Amino acid sequence: MLHLKTITKDNWIKAISLKVREDQVKFVASNTVSLAQLNFLENFHAKGIYYGEEMVGFTLYGIDEDDNEYWIYRMMIDQKHQGKGYGKEAVQLVIEDIRAMKEPHNQTISLSYEPDNEHAKRIYEKMGFREIDGFVIEGEQVARYTY
Repeated sequence: MLHLKTITKDNWIKAISLKVREDQVKFVASNTVSLAQLNFLENFHAKGIYYGEEMVGFTLYGIDEDDNEYWIYRMMIDQKHQGKGYGKEAVQLVIEDIRAMKEPHNQTISLSYEPDNEHAKRIYEKMGFREIDGFVIEGEQVARYTY
């Protein structure tokens, strides 16, 4: 069973050692970049995705200052743990975590992905995210989940 655990001084090195497959590097920023970015983001959470005691992935999400809604900025599963259904389960855990802390006025969760990342697109669609036609940020397609 997967669970989320906050990235702290005790597990950040494990988080930055996680890697996607070589053919996926162009799809997601490194966890090192994500943890550095966290210093400049208020109301964001960096969490390890754990299977038991082993960190198998990483996620970064929080309230975007531009629209005051929740955004998933990063979602990755380590190359050694892909193909096990962890991605879908991790997205569900993030949705549940956001649902537990969101305010009544928060109505959506948004994310973006490279248009040619078909695997991510399929996972997000299965989880209820819908592409917003014509909404592209820095070349990435935006999709939105509505409560």
